[in-house]
Amino acid sequence: MPLIPTKIKIAAGNDTMTVEWSDGHTSVYPYVYLRERCPCAMCTDKHTGPPKCGTALPMFGTKRLKPQKAELVGRYAVQLFWNDGHSSGIYAFEYLRELCPCDACAAPARIEPAG
Repeated sequence: MPLIPTKIKIAAGNDTMTVEWSDGHTSVYPYVYLRERCPCAMCTDKHTGPPKCGTALPMFGTKRLKPQKAELVGRYAVQLFWNDGHSSGIYAFEYLRELCPCDACAAPARIEPAG
C-alpha cells in the first residue's frame, strides 16, 4: 500500500511544513529545503537533475520565503504556492517522502556499499 499523507500543515512553525504519513511517520521540511528541490520543469533540468532556476533564499525583498497555500493534486501529490509567485512545483507523495530530511529517512541514503 502506498504511503500517503494523513495531514499536511504548511505553517508548522520555524519556517517548516509538516507531513504526517499513513505509516505514522512525521516529516518536517524546512521551506528553503523544499523550494530548492522543486520538481517543476522550470526548476529541474532533465539532464543535470536538481534546480537550474534561482535557488531559494530565506528572504526575497523584505518577505521571508514561505508557501501561501497547498492544494492536493489528485490522490498522488501536493502543489505548493510560494509567496514569491512560484507555483508550478507539484510534489508527488513518493517524491516528498524521499525528501524527508529526518535522520531515520536520511540514514539509508548515507550507507555506502561494501566493497
